[in-house]
Order: sequence, then C-alpha cells, then structure tokens
Amino acid sequence: MEQRVHPMCRLLAGLILLAALAACERAHVAAPASQEPAAAPALTEPAAAPAPEPQAVDEDPPLLAGLRKDMPADVSDFIRRAVTCNHWAGEEPYNEERRAQMAEAVASLRCRELDTDQRALAKQYDGNAEVLRRIRQSRSTPF
Repeated sequence: MEQRVHPMCRLLAGLILLAALAACERAHVAAPASQEPAAAPALTEPAAAPAPEPQAVDEDPPLLAGLRKDMPADVSDFIRRAVTCNHWAGEEPYNEERRAQMAEAVASLRCRELDTDQRALAKQYDGNAEVLRRIRQSRSTPF
C-alpha cells in the first residue's frame, strides 16, 4: 500500500526549509568588499581557546533520532531512508541541476523500493507493535 505525503505537510516542510535558509543567510552575510581583511595575529598574542567540538554531519534531527531509537539496525536504516525520501518528495526541481540532484538522491536511497521493503520488514517483525508503528510513522514523517 503506497502512502502519499499530504500536500499541507509538503507546504509546511517547504516553509520551514525557507525559514531555515533565510536564517542561515542572515547569519552568514558576507563583509562589504571595501572592508579590509583582518591582519594576522601577532606571534606574541596568547593562543585562542580551542574551538568547540563540531556536531557530526550525519547527526539525526530529534524527530528522526526518536523514531530510530532502540530499533533493530535494519528497521533503523529503513526509517532513515523513508524520512529522507519524504524530504526529497517535497522538494521542487527548480532547475536541471536540482532535478539531477533529486534524481540521484531518490535512486541512491532506493525510494521507489520503500513499499516492498516495508512489506518485508512488516512480515519479519509481525507481532512487534512498536517496530511496526515506527515503520508506519516514518512513511509520513518529513525530514
């Protein structure tokens, strides 16, 4: 059974993405061209405090992390794929480069195989209500 993402969910995900992009642009505004680059610090200055530890690039957002928590590895992988496929399903191919990026992501995630993979996992975990609930929930959760 194929599940579709509700149009309002796509709209909401798009609005959230636009708000996040706008916030990033405001935070990373380039310095005016007339501004001189900062001089290198003198060798006698004390060393700067170490930079904070960067977050892992592939760290899951809280909602996705919650869905994957305490799940078997194959279910956890499926949940990540399903949620990420939901994300790509809500994106707009506004130019050829973006269309190619989306097609590559959908192919590498095997998004078109989710229904088949979901049926196999449902059969494998028949009787485990929590696993089955999270699998179903992942199919309607955007990234």
